[in-house]
Amino acid sequence: MSTSVTELSELRRRLSRVVLVHVALSVGFALLAAGGVSSSAGRAGAFAVPWLVIGVAGALGASLIAAAAWRLRAGLAAGRSSGSRWAVRWEASARLGMALAAAVALAVGVAVAPAGSERGFVIGVDAALAGALALFALAAGDVRRAVRSSERTAASSAG
Repeated sequence: MSTSVTELSELRRRLSRVVLVHVALSVGFALLAAGGVSSSAGRAGAFAVPWLVIGVAGALGASLIAAAAWRLRAGLAAGRSSGSRWAVRWEASARLGMALAAAVALAVGVAVAPAGSERGFVIGVDAALAGALALFALAAGDVRRAVRSSERTAASSAG
């Protein structure tokens, strides 16, 4: 029922990579949110609200996933595996929130897009960024995959 030292070490390394990648993504999404805030004053005002929604949702979601992976990693280092359900639930909540925010950002982007020749461009850019957030929400399952692989190896070593 218990996992070996090498399996725990590999799982901790995997979770460390998850933390690093998601912290970097969080910074990138925060920069997008900052771009949305600064664009409201300039000529790119149509980008402001969708970029702010996408940036804030992406930064919060990536930070939440990184925190879940970090807490799970810390629990494994202390010899506890009881935090795995908590980590998977937090990751699922972050993914759902990011997917919903992508849909909201796209709807807002279409609603605030200017009339005229720039409308298609603004909607296209907002749709691309909302799509990127939605794809990130769909692809972000690293904590869940890590927990499942550790449970599989524990079950195979017990049987």
